[in-house]
This record gives sequence, structure tokens and C-alpha cells, in this order.
Amino acid sequence: MMLRLFIAVAVLCLPGLAKADYFVWQDEGAGLSLTFPDTWKVQNNVNPNTLMTVMGPSDLNGQPVCRVDVTPDRRYTIFPARYGDDVQKVALSVPFWKAYLGNYDEFQLGNVYDGAGLGRWFASYAMASYSKRFGTAYQSRRAVMYASLYGDKLYVVECSAMAHEYERWDADFRGIIKSIDFKKAYHELPTGEYADFLKEAEVFFWAPQGPDGTTAY
Repeated sequence: MMLRLFIAVAVLCLPGLAKADYFVWQDEGAGLSLTFPDTWKVQNNVNPNTLMTVMGPSDLNGQPVCRVDVTPDRRYTIFPARYGDDVQKVALSVPFWKAYLGNYDEFQLGNVYDGAGLGRWFASYAMASYSKRFGTAYQSRRAVMYASLYGDKLYVVECSAMAHEYERWDADFRGIIKSIDFKKAYHELPTGEYADFLKEAEVFFWAPQGPDGTTAY
């Protein structure tokens, strides 16, 4: 996947002081952007469908991580955009999250909310806890997750931390998720922008003169 990374610094202007607070990350190919605190660092992606991984500071071994996965999904593109809310409830609800969490060794799915939002579209929102094993090492983590079907892509955002440190990072997680935006795929009007085809066009009236029997005005 061709990945173009655009990083801008949001500067907070104070008298005699300029401080960098956030990075803005953007991928033109997938049409997604987000912001994250400048104390967080972009990491190498582990999964092939992962578009971006960013990790927060781990001074207390909380290991906070946010990951964005993007996969092509054209199953529901046949439906007009006005059915987006219904599509979310059918395609991205409890069964979806159970299948998603099946990638972990052990999981417990908490609250699932339909009718949430991610970027500029409808989304499903879920809380979960799960474990990950690395050989003899064991991690118990908690996560907040969002999933949205927008255009012909499925976007899944997961932010997690060690279970005992999750509450410390919840505000940062929600700030990152809230900042996510998609490249516009649907027009606000059902028929798009109406083009005035008669504007500045010639209008023809029948008249006996002329080779074609018409006169243009």
C-alpha cells in the first residue's frame, strides 16, 4: 500500500512561548486523518491491514496503543447513503465485535453501542477486555473500539492499554478517536449538486428564415 505521511504541528501560542501539542497524521490513499499528542510515537504496523499504529509513553508500563485498520468492503455499496444507519446496525454490531475479538487468546465483550459516529459516518462502539500471550508472557488489556463502513472501506479503530492503567489513558484514546476524519465519499444532497444546464446556453426558437428554419438567441 502506498502510504503518504503528512505531519503538521499544532502550535499553542503563549506570550514568549511556542509549544507543540499535537501531530496531524494523514493518509491520502485511504482518505483518513487523525491527530495524536506529540508525546506519542508512530510505530511499525504488525498486521497487513493496519494503516497506522501509534503508542503513548509507558512510564508506568501501561503500554497505551491506538491502531487503525482499513480493509476494502463493498458488500453494502449497493445501498444509498441514506441507509447508512441501518447498514451499521446489521453489519457492525455484537456479532462483528465477537468475531473481531476472536483474534485474541481470551476476551470479554462489554457494552456495544449502535448509532455512534466515527469520522463523518455511522459507527459501532464497543468496550472490551482481553488477554494476549507472547510465549510465557501474559498481558491483560482493556480496549475501546469503533468500526465504520464508509464508502467502500471498513475502518476499525482500537485503542487499548494494560488493564490496570486503562483509566489513565481513556481521555487520550477518545481524543484520538474523535479527531479521525474520512475523505468525503457521499454528497450532502441525495442527487448531488444540481447543474443548471440552461445557464449561458443558446436557446433556439423556430423561425422561417435560416437554413435550418430556426433562430438562436
